[in-house]
Amino acid sequence: MWKALKAAEQSEQVQQQILRWTDSECKEQINAGNYDAAVPLSDLYDRFHRFFVQGNADAGTGDTIDITHTFPSELTNTVASKLLFQHIIDKLVERDALLYVYDKQRVRSRVAEVTRYFALLRQRFNDESDFEHAPSLTKMVKMDIQSREKPKWGEDGINLSDEIRDILDTIRTADPAPELAAAANTGSWRDATQSALELIYKLCSRREMTGLAAFQGRALDRLYRQAVTTDARDTSHVVTASTGGGKTEAFLFPILAYTFTTAHPDIKLDGVDAVLAYPRKDLCDNQFERIVEYLYDLKQIIAKQDTPFDSLPVTVALQHSSAENTEIDCPVDGCDGRISTDSMECSKDPAHNLDFARADKGATADIIVVTPDTLHRRLMDHRGHSQFWKHSSPPKFVVLDEVHVYTNQYGMHVANVMRRFKAALKAVDDQQDPSLVASSATISNATPFTKKIFGTPHAEEITPCKGDECTGDHYKDHCDINEIEEIGWEYLVFIKATDPREVQVPQGEAKYLPRRDWDEDDFVETNVTNLSSMIQVAFSMYHTILKEQPESGPLKNKILGFVDSIDSVKRLGDYIHDAESDRGVEGMELFRLRAPDAFLREEGESGTNPDCPKHQFRSNAADHERAVCEPLPPNAQLNPCPVYEAGECWWTMTGDLDLEPMDVYMHKSGRTETPDGRPVNDDAWDMMVTTSALEVGFDHPGIMGTFQYRAPMNIPGFVQRKGRGGRDPEDHPISVVVLGSRPEDAFYFHHENLLSNPDPRYLQINLDEENEFVRTEHLVSAIFDYLNVTDHDTADEIYRRLDIDTLDEKLQNQEEIEDWLHRAFPAVDDNHITEVLDEIQNYVTRTQAPLTPVAIGGEMQQFWEAARIPRGTKQSDLSSQLEDLKYKRRLLRDLSDQDSNISIQTDE
Repeated sequence: MWKALKAAEQSEQVQQQILRWTDSECKEQINAGNYDAAVPLSDLYDRFHRFFVQGNADAGTGDTIDITHTFPSELTNTVASKLLFQHIIDKLVERDALLYVYDKQRVRSRVAEVTRYFALLRQRFNDESDFEHAPSLTKMVKMDIQSREKPKWGEDGINLSDEIRDILDTIRTADPAPELAAAANTGSWRDATQSALELIYKLCSRREMTGLAAFQGRALDRLYRQAVTTDARDTSHVVTASTGGGKTEAFLFPILAYTFTTAHPDIKLDGVDAVLAYPRKDLCDNQFERIVEYLYDLKQIIAKQDTPFDSLPVTVALQHSSAENTEIDCPVDGCDGRISTDSMECSKDPAHNLDFARADKGATADIIVVTPDTLHRRLMDHRGHSQFWKHSSPPKFVVLDEVHVYTNQYGMHVANVMRRFKAALKAVDDQQDPSLVASSATISNATPFTKKIFGTPHAEEITPCKGDECTGDHYKDHCDINEIEEIGWEYLVFIKATDPREVQVPQGEAKYLPRRDWDEDDFVETNVTNLSSMIQVAFSMYHTILKEQPESGPLKNKILGFVDSIDSVKRLGDYIHDAESDRGVEGMELFRLRAPDAFLREEGESGTNPDCPKHQFRSNAADHERAVCEPLPPNAQLNPCPVYEAGECWWTMTGDLDLEPMDVYMHKSGRTETPDGRPVNDDAWDMMVTTSALEVGFDHPGIMGTFQYRAPMNIPGFVQRKGRGGRDPEDHPISVVVLGSRPEDAFYFHHENLLSNPDPRYLQINLDEENEFVRTEHLVSAIFDYLNVTDHDTADEIYRRLDIDTLDEKLQNQEEIEDWLHRAFPAVDDNHITEVLDEIQNYVTRTQAPLTPVAIGGEMQQFWEAARIPRGTKQSDLSSQLEDLKYKRRLLRDLSDQDSNISIQTDE
């Protein structure tokens, strides 16, 4: 029967349904306070029989499966179903997804067992401390299970060939975009679109991606057609889908198609085609690596197949403050080398050279990957002019990925950068309309937010539709089809840590004495904190969760931990490392104190769990067992074990990986390091502690768990964090949230559904794009944008060389500057713009005041001239100049105090 079930490709689905039933029942018991949760096999069999044999849909979730076709004719359905059910349970136990408990008539899920360990955690000190006197670290525990969904693709997706054919049919009757019309005749621009889309099809075929998700097909249609025709002007777009749902390809494939269109031999547009802005440098690096992989594949296609190109005509550049000190994986098939962005050569084979990629700050390319802060500077400096403004065609695509991050002051900043960038684009070519695209997995007000951040009158959402449940205002003609499928589930465990307190732990014989009889040497005094709970949870999580080695791909055993301060990264990482090293209890890793020694160690081995009653459980063991507790955990009625009942025996910690200390890395401020401060770029970590830096875009296939220490800063951010685990559809990731003693921690523990399954209203991102204070700063910056675009040589002298006299001269063109600011910020009234210009003029006047009055003696020098750094100045020379300025400032103050006739403004 089992072989027939596997042959029908139903075995996995049946196993998953039984596991889901077990998990759900265990969850209910745990949330009711019973941490020894268990499900009777009789109850599970009843649901199994009704759902899979009788076809009763109410007994389970999803579509029923008829498994009676596997039953032998000589057996009744009841007998056959019982035999098959028992075999499936044994398979799940063999996989360590379930474990028998009590008398083997009940089962508990692996996650429920691990949650039990969390609920009973204690702080251990040394071998002389009795575990019964060790302070508890957990006040309460809750568990939740949430379905995981993804857009349908592959066989359930759309046919890319048909989608491309429809796009080309539409283009045949459309007018070309102005930049294409100016560069080519009517026939050749359509030929260019066809060859570009054919390349995208070949790329997807090479990667076995021709069955795109329906929303990806719509994105290719909407975004590419908007870019190459006059369609949908003044409309921005936002791509939304679940984490890992293919959002990047939804906007990247249209961009790649456009770059190959403009690079066509009959067109050859000069300039940047797309600017992709990401909120974190790490995310820039990650997405740069992905684009490099796609371009490398396209390079191979062009080299081997008939295309209009002799070589790869598209380039990509990485632009942020540490871009030249980054490493990415080598894209060559079978090569495990790393490529440094300063050389673009592979560490394993220098012949693997990325001649189409660059990372120096002044580099230009067809696609530029950048942070908004770097883009803000490029609008004003000489590098931005050489990249964007000296070419005949300005950038076409502007993308803001992970747009949910752009909230509060940072969001105001980015919204104003977008308005300034749009104004500069229009100044270079007022006929070309940019294609503005946002993307996010965790935003519920996508359309209004996109209009705000880009400053467009219209916005359109491109997202998978949910059929009858679809509530969006997008593509109503598609809403009769559900484009999303459930791919499994994820676990969430919420741990309420005990309150911080001082604890006296008795040592040796003192544990048998009343507290009043203790001497000073009879106890150890320690502080129990919320961080203590997090440390113990972290290493217990790693050593007890289920780790898997798939038939292909990396080992799934990594845990990514999040905290909300850089200081906490270092402290928590160091403490976990200490617990996992010989700096733990009595020179031993702390996890070893909970080892199930009774059956884990051979006869005669000393073991590492000082409390394990090994002799008691070995004496009654059967011949094929090392201990009574080997086949199933101790039973409080049949073979009671006070150590297991107290949570000090982690019964599931038996695998080779479970029993090895983990390697802890820390990631902060764009740098990954070991606890001793050594920088690393390898993949040899088991647990990485980080901040929001890896909240988005860190898509490691080996991550099976995440943890969050204390209440997250916001709900969308937490949804992103837990989404880092379980990137494969077959994964069942676990996310653990350790909540402390602060009011917000208590709130989230009692309203855990806000984190596990937030209502859409909590995923709305607020943005005050008209904030007056932030807007004023960008009005000033926009003046330098104006200078950089209209008179670069002069702007360079002002921006880099601090030429205040030249700035003073340029500010006399007040009417032109006001017109520029009005175009960039149409909502700002005339009076505010005038106030800003007047204030800048006053500032310029003040900087032209003499720094060294005649009363002091010395050469007359204006303030701005003294602050100006001459060309060729070395860094070592700056210190002496700074000391000289400080000396003159003190001298000015002294003279001001002595002679009231000297009027000096020393606060400038």
